[in-house]
Amino acid sequence: MATAISRPVPTAYWIDPVINEEYSLDDKLLYVYLITNEHFQQHAVYRLSKSMMMKELGMERDRFNQAFADLEERFNVIKYSETTREVAILDYYSYGILKGGKPLTDCFEHLGKKVKDFSLLKAVYDYSLNIVDDRPAFETVMTMVKNFLIDVGLLDGTKEDEEEDIPFDYR
Repeated sequence: MATAISRPVPTAYWIDPVINEEYSLDDKLLYVYLITNEHFQQHAVYRLSKSMMMKELGMERDRFNQAFADLEERFNVIKYSETTREVAILDYYSYGILKGGKPLTDCFEHLGKKVKDFSLLKAVYDYSLNIVDDRPAFETVMTMVKNFLIDVGLLDGTKEDEEEDIPFDYR
């Protein structure tokens, strides 16, 4: 699997009042690590154990657990499945989807093989529903994820909720 050699951290991250005033240094480090590490997947859900995160960060367990709890419970920007050891970056679509096209749609193909806990993908989708964004790439991603969630039964595909289908193979 090819991975990106770099990923953007939006400059607005550093001037966000919540991040500046409420995130600890460990919270900031862990979040930036989660969106830039080599395991990250652009659909914002990927498998990575907490012990591997601690090892790669060189962070001791108590500090890591506190930062992880902050991001998951206090700031609600990540979600983790202990069962599948997958992490979801809930707010990633708001700044991480920069361009559309084939590379983007390729990333979202075969989601059923890439993501084990579909509820994490649904959590990212639900979080992103609150984002006001007119970028075509964002709309494309939201439609692809919505179609996948309908296909696996986590969303109701009623007429009033339907958007234009973007054909690709989920599994």
